[in-house]
Amino acid sequence: MDGGLGPFCNAVEPIYGSVLEGVFTIMSKQATDRISLWQLSWPIGIELFFQFLMGTADTLMVSRIGDHAVSAVGISNQIIQSALTLFALINAGVSVVVARKWGAGRPDLARKTSVIALQANLAAGLVLSLFFLFGASSALLRMGTPEEVLPYAGTYLTVVGAGTVVVVLHGAINAVIRSIGNTRGPMYITFGMNVLHVLLNYALIFGELGFPEMGIAGAALSTMISRAAALAVTLWLLWRSFHPYWSREDWTTLERPLWREILSIGLPVSVTALSWGYSQMLMLGMVARMGPVSLASYTYVQTIQQFPWIFASAIAGGLGIRIAQLYGARRFQEMYAGFYRALAPCALLLVVTTSATYALGPLIMAQFTSDPSIVALSLPLLAICMVWQPMRSIGLCAATSLNVVGEARAVGLMAVFGMWVLAAGGAYVLGIQLGLGLTGLFLALIADEIVRASFYVLRWRRQKPGLRVGEASAASTRGI
Repeated sequence: MDGGLGPFCNAVEPIYGSVLEGVFTIMSKQATDRISLWQLSWPIGIELFFQFLMGTADTLMVSRIGDHAVSAVGISNQIIQSALTLFALINAGVSVVVARKWGAGRPDLARKTSVIALQANLAAGLVLSLFFLFGASSALLRMGTPEEVLPYAGTYLTVVGAGTVVVVLHGAINAVIRSIGNTRGPMYITFGMNVLHVLLNYALIFGELGFPEMGIAGAALSTMISRAAALAVTLWLLWRSFHPYWSREDWTTLERPLWREILSIGLPVSVTALSWGYSQMLMLGMVARMGPVSLASYTYVQTIQQFPWIFASAIAGGLGIRIAQLYGARRFQEMYAGFYRALAPCALLLVVTTSATYALGPLIMAQFTSDPSIVALSLPLLAICMVWQPMRSIGLCAATSLNVVGEARAVGLMAVFGMWVLAAGGAYVLGIQLGLGLTGLFLALIADEIVRASFYVLRWRRQKPGLRVGEASAASTRGI
């Protein structure tokens, strides 16, 4: 492995070395009482923002082709994202195990865990890539994709889906790199990926800079080239992170204890991810049956709402790290109070950002489409999001915190109930049966978030220090 990657490293080091060399320094001391939620959250937020830009760039540029092309990108990405939830089982456990072994002074075990992540994601990713390469049309038909959208979606899903293995490997490597203390490296690489993606979109979609005009196929090809470039640099960064480098024994030895540890952590977390992914596919199928106008409107609203959701995801990610640090230090009173201190600013940020997107709704929608029927359908949905998104943020923060303290099983069971019975079931009753369309679907989403957020917050109250916080949950995680 060393010899194979050596020439590549020598070629790119003059370019990236000065920028990334400092990133390879791993923090050996965690000053738990001095690390604020802001310090933990901002790098996550910046990386998520870059990812948001990539999705928005796709939607804006593809919208110049037509609304059917935008719907094709939306439904294709939803199918791919739902399929990627399968990898939560491995990657959720890998990130925790790598961090534990690295913190325990066992970089050899951290390195072996990274190999397990690569092997598992490579094998499963290849299978999924072959499925999309040969079965994209079948998947789209099962989703009830409108006939007007099907030609665009078939092209996009075949090309982008065939490169799923690149996406899953990149995600797994990023999880490992963050776990050993390097949070800036993935951020820099994501920025570079977005710059390349926008340039290639401009060249390949519209036939600029001497390239042929490829339309929706150009958008798909641009996505895959930029992701492959990011994977190459990320792989180099991972290779540089371990000393000594990978050995042949790392790749040929079956580490059963590490596998058991990974699965014991990843299995409960994956329940929520899988439930979300496939319930979203079911609801997307309902939207597709409402017609191309509803599908385009749903795609635009979901794209716009990714921006305020960045704040919630960043704060929840930082909160999870903070709660884990305090829980490990058995500083339960600070942990309990810290959760509530994070909840208010998170929800407030979502209120402010969703209100801003609603106020600017006509201007924002004009950047995506000129179809008045799509705009008229989308604006009321942006108003509903002013309630939906803050409730989502509360539920996300609470669920993340509960997972850390050993309540993942309760979180997963409630997620399955809420996502399938309240969200998907409610969307069918309100949106399809009662004819409320997308408004009914979003009302069902709000009901789901209110019930789940309430349950999670009440569950967190049981962690109150006076009730011997974490003692019950510690029994279930002591062997992990």
